Amino acid sequence: MGQSNSSVEQGKSKTGILSLSLKEVREYAVKHSTATKNARLDVSMAQKKIWETTAAGLPQISAKISYMNNLQIPTTLIPAKFIDPDAADDEYIGVKFGTQHNASGEITANQLIFSGSYIVALQASKIYLRLSQNQSIKSEIDVKETVTNTYYLILLAEDNKRTLEGNLENLKKTLFETQELLKAGFAEDTDADQVHLAVLDLENAIQSIKYQVDITYNLLKFQVGFDMNQEIRLSETLDDFIDQIDTQEMINSPFNLFSHIDYRSMDTLEKSMGLLYKRQKTEFLPTISAFISHSQSAMRESFNFFSGSEKWFPSTMIGVNIGIPVFSSGMRLAQVAQARMEWEKSKNNKQQVENGLKLEYLQAKSTFEATLDKSRNTEKNVELAKRIYEKTLSKYSSGVVSSLELTQIHNQYLTAESNHTRALVDFLNAKTRLDKILNRL
Repeated sequence: MGQSNSSVEQGKSKTGILSLSLKEVREYAVKHSTATKNARLDVSMAQKKIWETTAAGLPQISAKISYMNNLQIPTTLIPAKFIDPDAADDEYIGVKFGTQHNASGEITANQLIFSGSYIVALQASKIYLRLSQNQSIKSEIDVKETVTNTYYLILLAEDNKRTLEGNLENLKKTLFETQELLKAGFAEDTDADQVHLAVLDLENAIQSIKYQVDITYNLLKFQVGFDMNQEIRLSETLDDFIDQIDTQEMINSPFNLFSHIDYRSMDTLEKSMGLLYKRQKTEFLPTISAFISHSQSAMRESFNFFSGSEKWFPSTMIGVNIGIPVFSSGMRLAQVAQARMEWEKSKNNKQQVENGLKLEYLQAKSTFEATLDKSRNTEKNVELAKRIYEKTLSKYSSGVVSSLELTQIHNQYLTAESNHTRALVDFLNAKTRLDKILNRL
């Protein structure tokens, strides 16, 4: 399956679970996703199209063999005077011309000498190949972006699950302590019930996020092209990616419009429309071709065409065909005008793509900086919420605050952690978007 498949297989544990890095997921997706496989087939088809177009201007040889059995030879009437001079003027005799068995073999060669449309078609076929190659590259980039975002989504869900499980463990300890205080008469039923309710809410949230993790894993397997029964795990964490990002390098990276696949595709499409315009103009030029044909014919009263004693009668022709467009009632002029307008439209679309890409770069860069600031702020919020929760828990153990206040502060802490994780994923997605516009995926 190739090198990337080998690296994926090496990541399989003894239990059959694949442990995958983001790089491995991207490489596998590029090779096995439906979109990229179809794009590669389009490139192969375009390569065949080049040869198909080229072959149209090379010698074309055809052969034909025919056999006819005249079960009843047609009768032709001729004046009887042709045979008997004394016959009456209105007297005719029926005569049969031909033989019962007739066979012929013919071979013909044609060669195109000049055709303006053919010359332009050769150029257009190469442009078509370039369009297919650009589309293949774009498919790979889109697949990489899609699986990257899904990879981060799984990490987000798993990180939230770990956070909730850690908080559940702490909250269960608090519940146990509250129940013990309740037995000793130092707490009320409502305190224990309030903490118990918070525990149940966390358990439900963990169960829900487990389903979310499973669904997102299946989505990733579908996008990458894995067998849906293959169990996979991610070998990297959100922190692994965050630590690798050079934020200043990302912000200061220059935008090269001509390296972006969308711009290159539009540039190629513009050239394609230009060739279509040129091709329509060649319809006013003549087309010249040459041919040579040789045939052998045989007429027999019996089926003995393979007998060496009987003759075959040869016939050979050579010639030139010149097709000259003379008058089309303005049809060709209309076709040329339409092709020119399509070319103009492609130029306008190319300019629009150029402006759109410049705008997208500015937006992607702005979003990257905004999500970077947000991730830093939410990190501070988590630290602050954690301190508040720890102090409130200490006060609750001393009987200074109620269980209701404790659960509210605890929920506040959970919300801060969830918001921070979400902010980290938004930051990573913003980086992916910026990487894509910078042609670095």
